[in-house]
Order: sequence, then C-alpha cells, then structure tokens
Amino acid sequence: MRRVRLALCVTIGFVGVLRPDAARAQSQGRVYDLESGAGIPDADVVWIPAPDAGIPADPVAGQAAADSGRAAVRTNAAGFFVPDPDWGPGGAVTVAALGYRSRSIAREDATAAGWRIGLERDPLAVDEIVVTASSLPRLRSQIAVPVETVEAAEIDAAGVASADRLLAELPGVQVTAATPVGSNLMIRGVGGARVLVLLDGQPTAGALLENRDLSRMSLAGVERVEIVKGPLSSLYGSDALGGVVNVITQLPASGFRVDARALAGGAGRREAEATASGGGRLRYRVTGGWRQEDRIPGLADGGPSAFARVWDFRSRLRFKASDAWDIRAAATYLRERQRWPVGGAFSGFNDNAGFSGWVEARRPLGPGTWSGSLFLQEYEHLFRSARGEAPIADAGAATQWERLAKGAAGYSVALGGHSADIGLEVASRAIQSPDKLIEDRAADRQLALFAQDAWRLGGTVVSGGARLTWNDRWGSNLSPTVGVTRRAGAHVHLRAAVARGFRAPSFKELAWNFVNVGGGYVLQGFPDLDPERSWNVSGGVEWQPASSARIEVEVFSNRIRNLIEPGFVGNAESGLLIFSPRNVADAITRGFEFSLRAVLDRAEFTAGYVYLDAHAVDSGLPLDRRAAHSARARATWTAEALSGFRLDATAHLTGAAAIIGAGPDGSDARIGTQERFVAIDLQTSIDLGRRLKLMAGVDNLFDARPAGWQGAIERKLRMGLAFEDLFAR
Repeated sequence: MRRVRLALCVTIGFVGVLRPDAARAQSQGRVYDLESGAGIPDADVVWIPAPDAGIPADPVAGQAAADSGRAAVRTNAAGFFVPDPDWGPGGAVTVAALGYRSRSIAREDATAAGWRIGLERDPLAVDEIVVTASSLPRLRSQIAVPVETVEAAEIDAAGVASADRLLAELPGVQVTAATPVGSNLMIRGVGGARVLVLLDGQPTAGALLENRDLSRMSLAGVERVEIVKGPLSSLYGSDALGGVVNVITQLPASGFRVDARALAGGAGRREAEATASGGGRLRYRVTGGWRQEDRIPGLADGGPSAFARVWDFRSRLRFKASDAWDIRAAATYLRERQRWPVGGAFSGFNDNAGFSGWVEARRPLGPGTWSGSLFLQEYEHLFRSARGEAPIADAGAATQWERLAKGAAGYSVALGGHSADIGLEVASRAIQSPDKLIEDRAADRQLALFAQDAWRLGGTVVSGGARLTWNDRWGSNLSPTVGVTRRAGAHVHLRAAVARGFRAPSFKELAWNFVNVGGGYVLQGFPDLDPERSWNVSGGVEWQPASSARIEVEVFSNRIRNLIEPGFVGNAESGLLIFSPRNVADAITRGFEFSLRAVLDRAEFTAGYVYLDAHAVDSGLPLDRRAAHSARARATWTAEALSGFRLDATAHLTGAAAIIGAGPDGSDARIGTQERFVAIDLQTSIDLGRRLKLMAGVDNLFDARPAGWQGAIERKLRMGLAFEDLFAR
C-alpha cells in the first residue's frame, strides 16, 4: 500500500505544477450548480438590452428569447460558454436551464463575477442534472435510462449508518446477505456481482476478491446517491449488467468550515464523524468517521459476541490552476473488523483495509472539454477464527489482496445539436488469494474504448453509445446502447432505451483451486467461461401536471444469458466432490414502476411502487428472494417557527419472496419463504441554537419480525447531535 500512496502523491504533485494557457479561458464564462459546483450543460444565456428585464417564468423561455432575436449562447457539456463581444454595457443576462430556477443578473455584476453564474435547483423539475450516466454531467432529458436520485436531505432523514440500509428502503432495490457476512444489492432482481457500486464514479474495493459489502460504505459527507436501474456497460463495462449505484460526495467549498456529528442507538450503535472544508484557489474537504454496532450485516442472529466496527477517512481536493485548468483529486482509507460466532465456541474475524486515490485534470480544448485521470486502489482481506474476543496474531492465516491501477482520457464536446463523449481506458488488475487460486495469484490487463452521443432534434434527443472491452484473460465484449427521449409539451418527458450489459468472469471463477476437506468438496475454476450478457428494454414517462407534483411510470424487461453458476462436474480421486462454474443458466426480470412526488409549502410527500417478475428460463422457478412487490411512502414536514422542527415519516413494504435452494435430488427447488416485511420509520430534528441540532428516530416502529430474512430485523432507537460550522462567528 506504500507504493500506492507514493504513486498518488507523485501524480498529484506532477499535475499540480501544470500551467494553462489562460488567454482563451479568460474570455469564457461558466454556468454551474450552486449546490454541487458542477457545470450545467445546455443552459441558455440570453443578453437582454432592457435593464429591467425580468426572469422568464418557464425554463424554456431562454430559448424562446433567443428565437425572438435577443442575443443568446448555450453552454457546452462542462457548462462553459463564451460571452458575445457585442453584449454592450447595461442590460441584463438571463440564464435558464431545465431542472433549475431561472436567474437574471445585471451585465456589470456578471462581468465582475468573471461570468460565473450559479443556478439553484428546482426540486420538482421534470429535468435535473445527473452525472452517473455520462462522462460529464448531463440533463436527464438527454438520458434514456432511468436514474433515481437520493439527495442529502433524504439521506439525513433516513438516519442510517451505511449505504446498504439507505438503498434497502427504495422500491425495486433489495439488500441480500453476502458470504459469509455482509450486504449485497439487487436492482430489479439483478444483483451481487452484476451491480456496479461506485464512489465518486470510481469502483469500490473488494470486487476483485468477490468480497463486496455495502455495509462498509459510509454515508459521511455524501451529497447524493444516484441509482441507474438497468445496464450501463456501454460506459462502465463489466459488472454494470443490472445497474449502477454511484455514491457522490460533496465538493470542496471556499472559506473554512468544520461540522461534526455524534449518534448512539439500539443494538450497540455508536457513531462519530467530523468534516473540515475550506480553501480558496486550492479547496479541500476532509471527513473522518468511526462507527460500531453489535450486529453483523447478513446474519439474523450474531449472538452476544458479534460486532462490526469501521474507521474511514475521505478527502477531496480541487485546484483551480487557472480559469482553464481544473484539477481534482481524492483519497479514501478504510479499516474494518467484523466478529461473529462460527460454532464450537469459536468466532470468525474479518479484518479489511483499503486505500484508493484518484487525480483528474480537465480543461477546455477547442469546442469541448478534455479530461485525463489516474486511479489507484489496494485492498486487503484477512479471515481468521479463534476463541475469545480477538484473533491470535500471526496464526498462519493468509492475507488476500487486490490491486487496481487505471488510467483514462476522454473528450466531451457540444456541437450543434450533439453532445458527444469519446474515451479510452486502460487497467492493470491483480489479486492474491493463497490456497484458493492456481499459483495463489492472478492478474490481467484490460483496454476499453467507448463513445456516446446525444443528438437533439427539437424536442427529441436520440442517444447512442458503445463500449469495446478487451481483456487478456477472458477475451473481448461489445456493449451498445440506443435510446430516445422526447419532450411532449412543457412538462412531459417520454423515454425508451435498449441496452446491452455484461459481467466478465471473475478471477476466482476462472482460476479457483480450493479444497475443503471438512466440507467434502473441491472448487475448480474454468478458464473457458464466457461473459454473462443481457439485453434490457425499458420505457417510461415523466409528467408534471402542476408545479407542485411529479409522476413517473416505467416498464422494463431484462433477459440475461450465460449466467455463471457453480455445478457438480465429478469426483476427485480422493472421493471429494468437484464443483466448477459454467455458463449454464438464463433468467428474465421484468415489471413496472410507479412514483409520485409532491411539494406543498413546508411539506413534501413521495410514494413509489414496483412490481417484479424474476424467474429462471429453464426451470420456470422464481429467482431466490426476489420479492414481487415493493413500495415506499415518505412524508416530510418542516416548521420554521418551531426552531426548524422537522418530522420525517417513512413506510416501506417488501413483499413475500420464495427462497430457492438445492432440493433432495440436487436441483433447484423452493425450500422456504421470506415473509412480507412492513415497517414504519420516524425521524425528528430540531435546532437548539448555536449551530447545534438534535436528532432522534426509530426504525421499525412496531417491531415487525418476519421469518426467513437473512439479516437482523428489530426495532431500533437512535439519538444524536449535529454541530454545524463550529468556528463561525
């Protein structure tokens, strides 16, 4: 891990000395999101000579103004624009973008601000900015795949400790147990290794070792979570077969600020975190956190000895080398211990540690924006078993590790009606897993090329893209995507998409060599595995019948082929059973989604429902633990007159689901039922003055305990304090 840290520091130092050609950048302006700082593409910047020009009431009024003869320009994919030199003194500039409240600013004020104009998000706009489904932020109107966003306010109201618990409440998303402990994720019935989990657009640790666990992913300092429901392999490649979850942390802001939070609750839950941010030309944001709980994710009953503890550290840097060069970097460190009973008075211990870092440089180049990045990651996993509260040091257990180095370069451009991205990505990956792999180690090299374009034709946007991936172990794969979105009136969007996803066979599936004498079996890899592939078709409509309400409906169907599953292939000379993975199964997941959101004065209401049919093609059996029905309703009320008192109430339902396992003859069969789960959660907060906030909540208010669930389900109380801007005067 020292080599990773050294490489990251050298890279940051190298990039930090870059000096731009500022002549072009000084003539540029930028329209950006006030909350995140991200550039806003396709915003209309209109100069109106009359000094008393008002703000257009409709977000599309900027384009109408341009069509009526007023001078107007449109921002590119990164939010940049070039002010027209004919915009003389006096007058005003009006900026309008779908998903944002329009803004009018005097030309003199715009000039003084360097033509950097921030816009406030419209909370119920049909359109909004998302970052996961493209190389740079894009309007949802240009993206045909469905994207759901959980904003910071909703994350705070949920009062959860980790990403898995936040996502488990969303309709169409289910959390399942990992092996032997931990949490995996399913989106629309497709999960595990087939859902890609990202942190600020970069892969999270543990995937190469098949040690995924969303319970270790903290929500400290998170701005929002974006969930792509459907394959996005055209952009991200392998593992994005069922969907993508991108946890996006807050960007550094200017000035200096320190925030802190402490919380305690049921099941031994204790948490503390602190964040410091500030700077000017070089901005930083550093968050450190610690949390512990007397429960193990994925175990219904861990016993009195169970506990999970996570230390994590996150930092983000942003350096404005000039008006042209934008340098960003981030580093994360995580350390985790889990303990749970494994029988015979013994406990199992997982000790995990991971470091990752990336640096990215962006600058305008010609009509578009160039970007280049380097990402490094190292992760270690050690399992031991022992009596007592701690494992025996140097007991001979072998540490598993994974390493990933990835470089990428891309170019994004808006020309005419096109918003296009092209990119190249190279990666070197390796894992070490003693006594589990042939030669204990495996590595590969990978090259990928991708391109995508959104072509605006009036109120219609036709999008398409493809990613070609080559790997020196398993071969190559092409993943295309085609979609169309159409604005049908001022407040209706229609969308449809056809996309192909894939999941490459893992290192262990290709090179397993694991003997379990006590269990009576051998796991052997199969080097000729093909990638799993899927075709997904989806279509939906977003409708805003009034300024205070929005309704969405989506239908989807996903056919997955060449599913990799381990199966019995024979007996070893010693009599042990031999199991080996093969491309042996096909599956279908299909259904529809409905959601409603309404805002009225100080109250907000959201509701959603998903129907899912997920079954194996050959047997016709339902897929394991896929609930046919899931729903959630959430209401929020804020009373500013009562010291900012806020109440959040959430009701969520997960329907009954079949538990599929091995029957008497070894074939798949229904062996049980995961019962329906209905819960109500409450959270309140109130300002105590002096930048201090008190929070209290309860999960599973009526203590529902359905049978057949893998994780612990019980009523849990919590209470905490948040300190905001501690050193402000």
